[in-house]
Amino acid sequence: MQRKDPAAPHVTVPGAGGVVFGPDGHVLLVRYRSGAWAFPKGHVEAGESDEQTAVREVQEEGGVHAQIVGALPDTSYTNDRGERRVIHWFAMSTDASAPVLEDTFAEGGFFAPVEAVRMLSYAEDRNLLREAQSLLLSLHDAR
Repeated sequence: MQRKDPAAPHVTVPGAGGVVFGPDGHVLLVRYRSGAWAFPKGHVEAGESDEQTAVREVQEEGGVHAQIVGALPDTSYTNDRGERRVIHWFAMSTDASAPVLEDTFAEGGFFAPVEAVRMLSYAEDRNLLREAQSLLLSLHDAR
């Protein structure tokens, strides 16, 4: 077993993801094999912007093409491998109504926001959903 050197600098691994709304206002969630319900997200690849990463990860993990509507607050956590992660989030929209999930996930789909907020495993994700709904409402009201 390899131990981490406590004196080693703590590296932050960036990522990006999307809170994706379908045409009926339902939101895309994925359930990891661990049982956690969350939004699609992943690592930033070399040369990619946060926006490009979010679009790519939503496509890879959820099988839907989505467009960015606006930026959401970042979240941070330490994963089960001890990596410090900072995730850059975006509110997104898609015309798709059914995901095609990556094998990493046990299940997923589009859920009514009131249902999704109960399903999400992490408080940060519940807050992101509320932020995304507020952003979409303000953009709608501005029209």
